Amino acid sequence: MGITQTLISQGVKPTGAVGWLVAWTMPVLFRSLYGQIARLLDLQPDDDVLDVACGSGVFLHGYASNVHRIAGLDHSQIQIGMARRQNRERIRAGTAEIVQGDSAALPWDDNTFSAATCNCLGCFAEPLRSLKEMNRVLRPGGRAVLGFDFYPDDEKARKAEEKWGLPTWTEGELRRMMDDAGFSNPSISHDKTTTFVTAIKR
Repeated sequence: MGITQTLISQGVKPTGAVGWLVAWTMPVLFRSLYGQIARLLDLQPDDDVLDVACGSGVFLHGYASNVHRIAGLDHSQIQIGMARRQNRERIRAGTAEIVQGDSAALPWDDNTFSAATCNCLGCFAEPLRSLKEMNRVLRPGGRAVLGFDFYPDDEKARKAEEKWGLPTWTEGELRRMMDDAGFSNPSISHDKTTTFVTAIKR
């Protein structure tokens, strides 16, 4: 496996020694992304927040510290261990839950959360099914914010898809996918590197 493919696979699911290095690096790279997502979610003290593919738990610890309850899910054992350490005080207090699991089969009941986020939907084996699961565990009127790599046109998106081996979506495709998953009126914005999709559960 080449260096590029190794980094991609470790970014999707960190394992082993290289995975530890990637897992420690990602929060630094995503700091500005976390801030934007928190701003778009407009988190409030009574919110119950889910972070799908929570990584090392930095978003939940640093940007959702004021909410009623937090939960995170990831499929990497390395990431889960880091996230539990990052949020250990809230876990002890009973206001946080960090679980290892599958984004396409979230281990929570319907209508559990008021807000949800994810910044790596393209890393999942079944992106639409994972998005439907996020919708399922949100309460009616619950809000979701998702982050995607930003590509200014379809040609660049398709080239990136071919290069990295991960799916990319145009704005139109993202709107259709959100609608198919049960969300309404998605709002799309972007900065130089990231496309943000904000939507409400119907």
